[in-house]
Order: sequence, then C-alpha cells, then structure tokens
Amino acid sequence: MKGLNYLQLIRCLPVLGLFFLSGTVVAAEKPQIADVHLHYNWDQQSETSPEDAIQILKKNNVVFGIVIGTPPELALELSRQADGWLIPIFSPYLTPEHRMDWFADNNVLTEARAGLKSGQYYGIGEVHLFAGLGPRLSNPVLTGLIDLAIEFDVPFLVHISTSSYKYFLPLCKKYSEARFLLAHAGGLLDAENISALMRACKNIWVEFSSRDSLRYIDSPIVDDKGRLLPGWLALINRYPKRFMIGSDPVWPVDNRHQWDTPDTGWQKMGEYLAFHRLWLSYLPKQLANRVRLENALEFFRYQVK
Repeated sequence: MKGLNYLQLIRCLPVLGLFFLSGTVVAAEKPQIADVHLHYNWDQQSETSPEDAIQILKKNNVVFGIVIGTPPELALELSRQADGWLIPIFSPYLTPEHRMDWFADNNVLTEARAGLKSGQYYGIGEVHLFAGLGPRLSNPVLTGLIDLAIEFDVPFLVHISTSSYKYFLPLCKKYSEARFLLAHAGGLLDAENISALMRACKNIWVEFSSRDSLRYIDSPIVDDKGRLLPGWLALINRYPKRFMIGSDPVWPVDNRHQWDTPDTGWQKMGEYLAFHRLWLSYLPKQLANRVRLENALEFFRYQVK
C-alpha cells in the first residue's frame, strides 16, 4: 500500500475494509450520511432500477437524501421506494431537452406550482445558471421559480457556472427570503469567492457534490492526501452550519448531450462518498457530524426515524 495517493486509497476501501489516517491503520466505518444531491434521470433507468438505487444508498449508509428527476416525476418514483427518507424536489427540466431552454417555457412555472401545491415535492432544482449564456438573472421563469420557493418555503438548489461570486450576488441579495443551496461548492468558484458570497448573503448554504477527484479536477477542494485545503477548512470552521455533502451520481460527465448513451453514475456512488468520508475523517468529530448529516437534516427540516 506504500505510495498510494488518496484516489487510489479510496478505490481500495471496498476491498480492504480499512484506511490510513496519519500513518495509522483504522477499521473502516461508514457512519450515517445525508446526500443532498442525487439524480434519477431518464438515462439512468436502464442501468439502475429504483430498487438497485435504494440498495446502493443503503450499502453506503445514506439515511437521508434529496433526489432530482428528469423528468421530475422520476424523483417521485425513486422516493416511493425509500419509505420517506428520500425527499424529491421539483426539477424545471420537464424533458431531457429542457436543460438548455427551460427558462423559455412558461409551462415550467405552471408545473412547478402544481407540484409544490400537491405536497409531493419539497424544493426546487437543480437549476443551471451559466454566466454569459443564460438565463439572464432577470428571466421571468427563473425569478418565478424563486418566488415559488419563497411562497412554499422550500429550498432552491442552484448550479452556477461562473468565475466570480459577483455573478450570483445580486440574486441572493434581492431574494433574501429564499434559501439557496449552492451545488458543487460553486463549481469553479474557489474558497475565497464562496467566502465573499456567504459573507454577503446569509441565505446561502453550500454542498460539496462533484468536487471529487473525477470531476471539477481543475478546482480541487483537497490536497494529495485527501485533506481539505486551508481555505475550505477555514470556511467550514467559520460557517459550520451551512455546509453539506452530496454525490451527484452522474457519469461520465462529458456525456450530457449523448441522449442514446446510458448514465452509469450510480455505479460510482461508493467512490464519490468515500471521497467525502476521507476528508471528513480529518475534521473534529462534532464538525464532521454537522457537515456529514446534521446540517442537511436541519436545512430540509427532516428527522431521521
């Protein structure tokens, strides 16, 4: 095992049943975890049935999760298999093609209101915002969705693609009553940018999905031993109640426009979550528990049975 980097070590965990911390061999444990970024999409069904997905989550001791479906009713299909511990949120992507033009379809607002009013959905998202490409932050479908999130008092999961926190700043300030959950720790945004955004907007929470060694590889959050980089560690210590984790089971990441190729992200779930478990293991226990589970339960107002 000498000389393994943290990615190789993560891949060995299922086989060896142990991991190394500060040179010490420790029995592997899988404490309960909340995964706030799960997808169950049209292109995943052929590879992963709802029953298979639930077994994968249980194997990884996920006791609470947020699931997004494209089309949105697939989230309901998966959540029904979990007896209450998978919470569906409403996706504005009513069809696979909607990802690129959802903000041009007023029917999205009609369907979102109906879904939230039915009591079947407990949030809105994931909504992709691309700086310079669209939608504009004043787009009526986008702002209408935020208004619905405020009206029904549910979280709004947003994915932003930008190089500066200033892009999203006007939106979080204008809609101070909304509870924004920022996906992928801002994606390309570094700890300094996220710090500025969280400092300016107390209504922003952050989750770490996709910030593993396979995705967003040009903007890592950990060092070569799997420990959080100093900026991210300082940020979690400053806002211990505003960070969560997620897997975002999508793979391969460059396959999003190949509609005839299945998505095998669920088969990598163990690897995604092992990444998080490793950097969490370096944190003080109380702080790790908050990020791993407690913050998600509080944010989504859920109590584990």
